[in-house]
Amino acid sequence: MNKPVIAGLGEVLWDVFPEYKRAGGAPANVAFHASQLGNRGIPASRVGDDEDGAELLNLLSSHGLDISYIQKDDVAPTGTVEVFISDGEASYTISEDVAWDHLALTSSWIDLAREADAVCFGTLAQRDEISRRTIRQFLENTSGDCLKIADINLREPHYTDDIIKKTIELADVVKLNEAEWKQLGEISGADDVRQWLLNEMNVTTICLTKGSDGAELMTADEHLIEPVHPVDSSNGDSVGVGDAFTAALTHHLLRKTPLDVTIRVANKYAAQVAARKGAMPELPEAVLSSLS
Repeated sequence: MNKPVIAGLGEVLWDVFPEYKRAGGAPANVAFHASQLGNRGIPASRVGDDEDGAELLNLLSSHGLDISYIQKDDVAPTGTVEVFISDGEASYTISEDVAWDHLALTSSWIDLAREADAVCFGTLAQRDEISRRTIRQFLENTSGDCLKIADINLREPHYTDDIIKKTIELADVVKLNEAEWKQLGEISGADDVRQWLLNEMNVTTICLTKGSDGAELMTADEHLIEPVHPVDSSNGDSVGVGDAFTAALTHHLLRKTPLDVTIRVANKYAAQVAARKGAMPELPEAVLSSLS
């Protein structure tokens, strides 16, 4: 059986911590974890023709990722994000007018769109009109069976209400946190955000992540609540944990795993990532075999 193709469409960048840097960007993180779980996780992004870009491509390739869909920009630099950790939680300062703000719909990207079994995307890479248009065109070229997963992933000030709404309109699955859930309530004016997403925005599956309170998975027929799976995170951080969850969620939705198992395993996988530093830690085979 061919491995499902899961494209991470959007930003790839360096997460720059006070003492070190690690590869990151939500779609690239999802592609990494999708591959780690046994899929063909493919990052579709853009880096600068610079030292940061070359180093990033080498690192992603060393993780076994297919980097042939990462474009090079002759002018704009490779993206970076300054990450600050306080009490285990991350805050971010994101550089602007970088390579992934200039995504281009190439013929190879159209081929990838048509081949993809799932595409994971978010709002951040849509902050610039160029990449916003490219992402929407990419999604328009996917097959009718392709699962489109939107991780709302709001980062001030890089979004508008219109970007959020259009992102949801393009998605089959929406993942968001409690703060984003509240913001959707304000944007939609709806008393019941779940019903607004399912009935008015035609989303099929909603995933609400709640930090230490676990996660919820909602469809028209089911509402599942899964508690957090505690691990020792004293040597880890929260960077990329949500992306790990998204990858595991996508992995099991594609395999039509029962939803109660899907949310439980996604939670466990994310907890394992939280116990380690950076957005792309390699998990032991014994851990992976129990989660995939």
